[in-house]
Amino acid sequence: MTKTISLKETRTVYSLPLDETQLGQEPIIIEREGQPLAAIIPIEKYREFIAWQESRAERHRQLSAWQKEREAFYKLRDQLLKTHRGQFVAILNGQIVDSDVDNCELAQRVYNKFGYVPVYIQIVEEKPTVYDIPSPEVTG
Repeated sequence: MTKTISLKETRTVYSLPLDETQLGQEPIIIEREGQPLAAIIPIEKYREFIAWQESRAERHRQLSAWQKEREAFYKLRDQLLKTHRGQFVAILNGQIVDSDVDNCELAQRVYNKFGYVPVYIQIVEEKPTVYDIPSPEVTG
């Protein structure tokens, strides 16, 4: 249950009527003139939020890096068709770092060498393979 506390505009220091046991158990909303102003949340919830925020930012950085490697693959594609047709290539920092006919072997080698970093691995072929995966049908 969320508790709401109203602050009145004064020139004095605010005093909040808080029970210390409430601070660690439930969110407390602070209002001014009926409008939510801030929230006091248990420290563990705050830590969870910060960890979630950091992991989300890291996923975004990784996705952006992976997108750059994908773009590099398509810039190199014409050259790759001449030199690596039918093979999987690994792109890291905009360059080919390894290739193999087995994408699992390639991925394992690349991650062993460079660590778990965003690497784009794609087979080099004239027309990209498109997989049509039907979605489940809902029946009434």
